[in-house]
Amino acid sequence: MSANTACDNTSATMALLHMAAGGWIGQSVHVAAKLGIADVLESGPKTPHEIATTTGSHPEALHRLLRTLASLGIFAEDEEGRFGLTAIADGLRSQAPVSLRAFAIMLGEEMLWRPWGDLHHAVQTGEAAFAHVFGDGLYDYLEAHPAAAAIFDAAITDRARQENKAVVDAYDWWPETIVDVGGGQGSLLTMILAHAPNARGVLFEMPHVADGAKKMIERTGLGSRCAVVSGDFFQSVPTAGDLYLMRRVVHGWSDESATVILRNCRKAMTHHGRLLIVEHVLAQGNAPSWGKMLDLQQLVLSAGGRERTEKEFAHLLAAAGFKLERVISTSSTASLIEAIPVAEVS
Repeated sequence: MSANTACDNTSATMALLHMAAGGWIGQSVHVAAKLGIADVLESGPKTPHEIATTTGSHPEALHRLLRTLASLGIFAEDEEGRFGLTAIADGLRSQAPVSLRAFAIMLGEEMLWRPWGDLHHAVQTGEAAFAHVFGDGLYDYLEAHPAAAAIFDAAITDRARQENKAVVDAYDWWPETIVDVGGGQGSLLTMILAHAPNARGVLFEMPHVADGAKKMIERTGLGSRCAVVSGDFFQSVPTAGDLYLMRRVVHGWSDESATVILRNCRKAMTHHGRLLIVEHVLAQGNAPSWGKMLDLQQLVLSAGGRERTEKEFAHLLAAAGFKLERVISTSSTASLIEAIPVAEVS
């Protein structure tokens, strides 16, 4: 064996070792986020003892966490033994322009690490690991565990806020009536309406979500231009929309279930209407892919949920009476999948 081959083998072994121990890193980032360490360091570098005093932590144990994270580029230790922020650590600040603190907290909570620990079951059976572990689906679990739901909602809200601007900037919002199907609290729709002053919106959500959404929309001052309608998108959606918008909805469902939702949108829209889906579009090849990681997350969390390739979206849309018109890239990891109606559906 040549020296170069031995070196390559050692590098490959270390790369695999770091990947296999990736869960340790994720949990370490989770703890740093949960303790609010980046917020403590906003005013400048501090010693582990100072940080421990503020966060209510054990000084020596905290030092071991900090030096490990510093070796990964998360925080930096100076010659005086103080730890400060780095460009990576800045994203753990609560008030960072693009804050991932809530998301990092969520990823390390029991509601996610326990199902991920059962990925073996999901891969062998095709069943959602979440239901196998907890006995309920994700949303039933969240309804029964308010503290977990608050963590989940904070993480999703932060991620949505970051993605929404990229979505708004990437599209020409010409439609007069925009129906946001499964639009949550209305953060994307209200941003669109602020950007497109001639448009009107309809937010369609489940009854227990719609109540909160209506209050949020009223607070934005857009209540006169945005109606809130509650219902079940497996039964029907509001009619006469020019554009039917779905952000992060389709990936939560199997092809069969997603087709039902899409067919209901097709039946409800005007003859010149369009459909706009905001999702990851999986690329072919072996390049690193956040979307492919999220696809595994869907396997763990939901029965049939998945991220899809452009070809898979085209097939799904055709089954619901649509033709995929174009895929629009954004400055975020999400894409816009625009489709037009081409067939009547019953």
